[in-house]
Amino acid sequence: MASVGLIINEKSERAASLLSDLLYITKRFSNVCTEVLDGVSRLGGALDKMNKREVDTLIVAGGDGTLQAVFTDAINNSRFGRMPGYVALPCGMTNVIANDCGLSGTPTRSLDNFLWRRQKGEVRPLSRPLLTVQPEGERPVYGFFMGAGVFCSAVDFSRSHVQSKGAKRSLALGMSVGGYIARLAVNPSKTISPVGIEMLDIDGAPSLDSESRLRTIYLATTLTRLGGGIYPFWGKGDGAMATTLVDYPSEKFLRAAISVVRGKSRPWFEGSGYRSWRSNGQTLRFDGSYVFDGEFFTAERSRPLSIKTSHSAQFLN
Repeated sequence: MASVGLIINEKSERAASLLSDLLYITKRFSNVCTEVLDGVSRLGGALDKMNKREVDTLIVAGGDGTLQAVFTDAINNSRFGRMPGYVALPCGMTNVIANDCGLSGTPTRSLDNFLWRRQKGEVRPLSRPLLTVQPEGERPVYGFFMGAGVFCSAVDFSRSHVQSKGAKRSLALGMSVGGYIARLAVNPSKTISPVGIEMLDIDGAPSLDSESRLRTIYLATTLTRLGGGIYPFWGKGDGAMATTLVDYPSEKFLRAAISVVRGKSRPWFEGSGYRSWRSNGQTLRFDGSYVFDGEFFTAERSRPLSIKTSHSAQFLN
């Protein structure tokens, strides 16, 4: 049987505390090649080793940012002669990617169970398109879930008020969203920092012009669920990428919040600046921060940001 690769990012929230248990499990399987990394600085070398071992299954023990780094390095640097099937082993905090297409349960138990099932040929493939996010003149970054506007401050809130208390996965996501909506209800003027976004490419967007306008939030994903019943996308279409855009000021925001979070449209949404649609590509121009798979990036208006779906990832679970 072909080799299995396991990359453990010790800097992910839970991986360090689980390291000895994960390594103990792998020792029971002779064909597992393990690389333990302190962050992602040595990721390229680790992937080259996996390619030389001809791994057909690559398990990534980390959070969303670790998975993003693996896909980005593997694709941009052509690390594999043949791309392996990926396994998302949730060792971060919210683990949004793993909630959709990764292993369920505790990392140690799910790793052990997966390796046994793989030996018996009982794993199943699951394909997901990758979001390709590329500022003009730069190399692309590959991942699954991006947001700008109020989403950035919501991520900060989650890290300081929810994840720091030890909440994980769907619980962390649900508590973060609920807590942030409550904060909006108390003091919306100090909680919402709008961003001026110009939509240069508006393929599939309903009644949306390309002018630069203040937006409350922009979200895009190729995942089919985020966790905890939260999925703020309701638009129709054939595209692989779901997008939600809310104008600023946000009319009836608190009234809309629960429906938006659950992906349930209301007849008045579009007229009040709440839009959701599907497409295979967009181009945005704005200044400010955006979050992509839990990692913060900075957009510059002078470099339009291309967001498209040009690759797919094959997961195993």
